[in-house]
Amino acid sequence: MLFRRCATGGLVLLGLVLGLSSLVFGASCTGATYKSPAFDQEVTEFSPFDTIYLILNCTGLTPGEHTMHANWLHSARGMIRSDSHTFTSEDGSKKGLYFWFKLSKKGPVASLLSNQDFHEENFGDWTVETYLDDTKVVERSFSITD
Repeated sequence: MLFRRCATGGLVLLGLVLGLSSLVFGASCTGATYKSPAFDQEVTEFSPFDTIYLILNCTGLTPGEHTMHANWLHSARGMIRSDSHTFTSEDGSKKGLYFWFKLSKKGPVASLLSNQDFHEENFGDWTVETYLDDTKVVERSFSITD
């Protein structure tokens, strides 16, 4: 749990990060990764041909506008992609969001010369970090192997 001391000396809850679930000022978010748009089986191992779907569900949102960011991080190469969705919560009800990621193939000449469809430096361990209004709420790890 993260706390910050306010000017009056009291403690203010900033956020809680626990595995799949986190709290941000009363909001609770969970997330999972899938390779099928049916979202029927959570997975953490992908081939380079797969589309990686990150499904997020948040409850207890304060009314108003919010922004969810997803940063796609390769363990050796750092941030590869960053996405964001801005949405409005009317009554603090449940909100479902999704992000997706897919590796880009090499061009036809590079594929022909190397006999590979994808750049090997993109294989390995990945993490997707998600932030609700600049506070980390969900972090999921996965791998991409040939």
